[in-house]
Amino acid sequence: MAEHKGPRPPRSPAPVAMSLGSGCFPWTVLAVLIAMVSGLFLILGRGDEPGNGHPDGGKQQAYVDEIDEARQQLFKGELVRTSTKSLHLVAGGDPLPYRAQILGSWRSDGAGETHSPTSAGAQIGVKLHCSGAQVRCTPLSSERQNVISKNDTATWLWDVSADRAGTVTLSVTVTAYYEDTDTVLFEQPPATAHVEVAARPGDRFAWVKQAWRWISGAITSLGGLAVSVTAVTTLAVLVARRTPRAPEPEAGNDDAEADTNSPS
Repeated sequence: MAEHKGPRPPRSPAPVAMSLGSGCFPWTVLAVLIAMVSGLFLILGRGDEPGNGHPDGGKQQAYVDEIDEARQQLFKGELVRTSTKSLHLVAGGDPLPYRAQILGSWRSDGAGETHSPTSAGAQIGVKLHCSGAQVRCTPLSSERQNVISKNDTATWLWDVSADRAGTVTLSVTVTAYYEDTDTVLFEQPPATAHVEVAARPGDRFAWVKQAWRWISGAITSLGGLAVSVTAVTTLAVLVARRTPRAPEPEAGNDDAEADTNSPS
């Protein structure tokens, strides 16, 4: 019996597609997982950097960078102030001017002045602190002035006076600020000097007044000790007065003893 030969029906491509899809599926999932893990590590790594993950972290870092840059812009200047040798203070006398200058560069020395290095290149504040001998320092200028370039010069003035003779301490403090804020970029240690205030002319008994002040202070500080000594002395006197004395021998007994000892 002859076989029927005819066109065969086309095979369905579904099994082939399914086999290909099933073979690629694990690789696709693996690639997606690798991408997700890589992205997670990248996010975590950026989270450790300053300013990331915190709303104010970026502002804080920018502030630190600005302050550091402003400090690097400071340069060496010169502080010129009145020499204490030329400051002749008299107790109760007229106030004397005291001057301080900040120069952007070092310049020649002047008579009656003291020179020392300092920082410039920002807004500078200069203060004069006075102590001792009832001294007063009255400022006559603004506390903060700009010394930005090396050609700038700023001047501060005070009136200095004292009410009594003694030793006066004058201290000048220089501070560099960040722009017009209170943020300190640099502060120089105080430049301290001592001045002797002379007694008023014609006051011959000035030394007596100073001695009396010293004695008054000593009495005040040793008042408790003085009271204690007085109390002890008074108690000793009272005890001495109340202590009974030994009886004195009578006159008749002396005569009897004399008669007994005399030869008969």
